[in-house]
Amino acid sequence: MEKRAITITSKLDTRIKIDVIPGHFATTHSHINYYIDMTGIKSQVRMAREAGIQMATKYTSVPIDTIICMDGCEVIGSFLARELTKRGTVSMNSGGNMNLVTPEFNANGQIIFRDNTQSMIWNKNVLLLMASATTGKTINRCLECIKYYGGNVIGISTIFSAVEEQQGIKVDTLFSTDDVSNYNSYGFTECPYCQKRQKIDAIVNSYGYSKI
Repeated sequence: MEKRAITITSKLDTRIKIDVIPGHFATTHSHINYYIDMTGIKSQVRMAREAGIQMATKYTSVPIDTIICMDGCEVIGSFLARELTKRGTVSMNSGGNMNLVTPEFNANGQIIFRDNTQSMIWNKNVLLLMASATTGKTINRCLECIKYYGGNVIGISTIFSAVEEQQGIKVDTLFSTDDVSNYNSYGFTECPYCQKRQKIDAIVNSYGYSKI
């Protein structure tokens, strides 16, 4: 599977790259024809730093109290927060402080924040940071959770997104379907690969993949 990988370079910064693998993949909510491998951008310090810097350019004019990091994006989130709070910049958060929080999933799959972190959400301006958005369903779950805990979502930032906005909030992304030619997401019953009885290559999510 890895031999089919194609490297895509960001139009914003040539140092930021992802690998895309064509095939038949199953996510929690859909089937897709490309797996977006973001291992490098989430794990390699240099690339994560450049990603955080690029993401920060979208939020210099809005006050941010907390960044909620999903999908293993804590390294990128740290560089994003550092860029936004760096002294001497045009950011409204320059010289200030910022919280980075990662929620948990309980036994029922619900997104929760423990008591000791809820004060970082309640009445705070929150930036939601995610690895990818394929159908927007996970974003909706996150937005509902943040609203429940009293947070005010001022932006959504992703590495890759196939959706442009969710619940009236623009999704800012480093890579979109314009960068991945013919990227498609299908409902389970409408998947053309399943209709042709083509086997699934792997089960995937924002953390990685498991071959079948």
